[in-house]
Amino acid sequence: MIAGRPTNLWLGLATTVVGLLSAIALVGGVDPRTVAQLAAAVTAVLGAGIALVAYQPPTLNPGDPFHTTTPPGQPSATSVVNADGSATPQP
Repeated sequence: MIAGRPTNLWLGLATTVVGLLSAIALVGGVDPRTVAQLAAAVTAVLGAGIALVAYQPPTLNPGDPFHTTTPPGQPSATSVVNADGSATPQP
């Protein structure tokens, strides 16, 4: 997730922008094979960059607090990561 939006939306945006730029280049008279090669490379780089940012591993260390959000009407809780990576028991 990036900026509160799911990864598939970001990938869709990147693909759409590359498609728009490709269409503009084709209307401008650029060779279609060149446009296709560049569009494929740019889409691959953008996709890899989005995946790298969106799928970061969790960064909790022992002693770090984290908040557990529950459905409405139930109390939310704050836990702490133990040395073995488990959470403190809920009250």
